[in-house]
Amino acid sequence: MVELLLYTQGVGGSNPSLRTNPPRPNETGQRTCEHPTVMLGLRRAKRVLLLDDDAAIRRLASAILRSAGFRVDVVDQGSLAIEKLASGAYDAILLDLMMPTEGGLTVVRYLREHRPALLQRALLFTSTPESVVRNIEREVAGLVHKPFTRDQLVEAVTRVAK
Repeated sequence: MVELLLYTQGVGGSNPSLRTNPPRPNETGQRTCEHPTVMLGLRRAKRVLLLDDDAAIRRLASAILRSAGFRVDVVDQGSLAIEKLASGAYDAILLDLMMPTEGGLTVVRYLREHRPALLQRALLFTSTPESVVRNIEREVAGLVHKPFTRDQLVEAVTRVAK
C-alpha cells in the first residue's frame, strides 16, 4: 500500500513524498496500514490540439483548457497540425478556419482523406459566420464561436473528448 504524506507531516518541497507502510493485521486478522492510504488512480489527461493563427487566442484558449485539466498542443499552421495528428493521438481538435495560410480547412481535408473518424473529435474554432461554415460543420463534432466564454470552450472540448 502507498501512503501520501501530508505537508503537515514535515515533507519539504512542492511535491509530497510517497512511502510504503507494511500491512499490519487488525482485530479481524485482515492486513491493514496504520495510516490512511491513498489509492493512486492515475488518469490520463485528455489531449487537445489547437490550431489558430492569433497568438493571443492561442494563449487564452490553451490557458483555459490547461486550467480545466487538458494537455494542449498549440500550432499556428495547418501543416504543423497535420504533423501532430500523424504522430500523436488527440481526444479533441480545435481548428481555426480563417487563417492567412493553410488553416483548419486544410486539416479537415486531410482528416476526410486519411482519418475520417477523427472528424468527430474536431471542433471548428472560428468567428466565421455560420452561413459560411454550414457545410463543413456537418462533418465535424461542433463549432466554438469567437468570442467565446470559458464555459463554452471547456464544455465543447469536454463533450468531444469523452
